[in-house]
Amino acid sequence: MKLLQDFPRYLLASVGLATATALMGAPDPELAAERADWSEFRFQSYAKEIHDRYLTLDTHLDVPIMLRMPGFDISQEHTWVDHASQVDFPRMKKGGLDGGFFVIFVPQKLLNQELRANAVDEGFLIANLIRETVDIHADLCGLATSPEEALALKAAGKHVVFMGIENGYVIGRDVGLLEEYHELGVRYFGIVHTRHNDLGDSSTDGRGPLHFGLSSLGKAAVEECNRLGMIIDISHASDKTTWDVLEHSQAPVLASHSGSYAAYPHARNLNDALLKAIADGGGVVQMNVFSSYIMPTTADPAAAAASKAWSAKYRPNAPLSKELTEQGLLDRVELKRAFPPELSDISTVVDHIDHMVKVMGIDHIGLSGDFDGGGGVADLMDVGQMMNLTIEMLRRGYSAEDLGKMWGANVMRVLVEVQALADE
Repeated sequence: MKLLQDFPRYLLASVGLATATALMGAPDPELAAERADWSEFRFQSYAKEIHDRYLTLDTHLDVPIMLRMPGFDISQEHTWVDHASQVDFPRMKKGGLDGGFFVIFVPQKLLNQELRANAVDEGFLIANLIRETVDIHADLCGLATSPEEALALKAAGKHVVFMGIENGYVIGRDVGLLEEYHELGVRYFGIVHTRHNDLGDSSTDGRGPLHFGLSSLGKAAVEECNRLGMIIDISHASDKTTWDVLEHSQAPVLASHSGSYAAYPHARNLNDALLKAIADGGGVVQMNVFSSYIMPTTADPAAAAASKAWSAKYRPNAPLSKELTEQGLLDRVELKRAFPPELSDISTVVDHIDHMVKVMGIDHIGLSGDFDGGGGVADLMDVGQMMNLTIEMLRRGYSAEDLGKMWGANVMRVLVEVQALADE
């Protein structure tokens, strides 16, 4: 029980540091020099020790997509090569990952009454599927809504399942549905996805701004999240939408899977001004392990054509039957196997982290693979390889305490602060 006793004190220390402007916790060149002669075995052993000691969470796991696929069993080990799968409990154990946020995601379609209603139905279907999965595998995992519950699960040797929402399309135009999601256990709410919705503008919608930031409905959603104690997630949001969230939210915000624009200029990444503003507000940015957001990619006409054909069939601007949804998931696996993505590397991921630490400080950085949602780089293609990221950061001179913060304590501190504001 030592872990449970130590965490609140460590968490309080993190809370105290959250408002500081000193950039503490940057990689230590002396530590890096000391470790230069370490064997690979020593790095692996120390990484395992760190993962055993600290709560380790990934804030954006798209595994519910796989949970909907016929025959998928999260309690069994799969592979990326054979199943286009990146998350299951055996590989979590192998990679030293305690768990993370299982994401409720519904693709963005047209903004009309029928499709909004369908998105609402799909969102609650996925939320209940996550809860059912947890119930079925209660010997392996548990649902968490707070740091204390997460640590109790870790101490019991179980995986931690938090719930988050990606894309506010799942509430249609009814902000009141956020309370229902909160009661089901959802603890963060992502405003937008790759296209504009009723709440705000996306960073990657090529049609130009729709709302020029947050809409009035989006502002109401921010206020409701603050009232409920639900973290607001700004990943995928346009810069203006993000600035509007920072202006209107009284609580710290989260970027559940984002990178640094200065390290690689992709529209999905956050510029230094936004990184500083998020840190100044006590928020956290979780570094996204998604190759095409951190490196240039080569156009593949065959892959583009196959992807377009899949989208036309399985993501039409119309509700999709259960049978077609399931077939689409099966065909998605074959698509990914036929056209594997170009991959960046772990070193590039940590380059982003190094830059964000310089800009924001160690208390505002976290980690996320975006697995089952397109994430992955060489030697980090699933949750079973998570310790490889820890090893690279150890090589660069990050301390065990730094890694404890990035792997879980920072985002748990935000959850505590958001809930405390709601309680007030």
